[in-house]
Amino acid sequence: MSDDHGDVLWEAFVIALLAVGPVAERRSRYGDKPALFTASREIAHMEAPGVIDLRITRAGWRQVQEHFSGDPAVRRDPSRRDWIELHVSSSADLDRLGGLLAAALAANS
Repeated sequence: MSDDHGDVLWEAFVIALLAVGPVAERRSRYGDKPALFTASREIAHMEAPGVIDLRITRAGWRQVQEHFSGDPAVRRDPSRRDWIELHVSSSADLDRLGGLLAAALAANS
C-alpha cells in the first residue's frame, strides 16, 4: 500500500468522523503524525498508511464489542486500555465501522 493510498484513507476517516460529530485535525501528541481531537483529547491518529489508532473508553468498547470484536479491520489489544487499532483498506471499511466511530466519539466527548 502506498503512502498516497494511506493519505486518502486518512482523509476518508476524517470525513467519516466529522460526519459523526465535531473533531479538529492537528498533529498528534504521540509523534509527528496527523490526528483528530475532540475539545479535550486526542481521539485518533494515523499510525501508518491504512492503520489508525482510535481511542475508545472501556465503557464505550463494552457497548459495541459484540458487534465489532469480530470485524477483521478492528484489532484490540487489552493491554492498550483505551485504544484500538483499525486496519482500513477501503472506504467500505469505514462505512461498516460507522457505529464504532460514533461510540468512540461519544465515549470521549
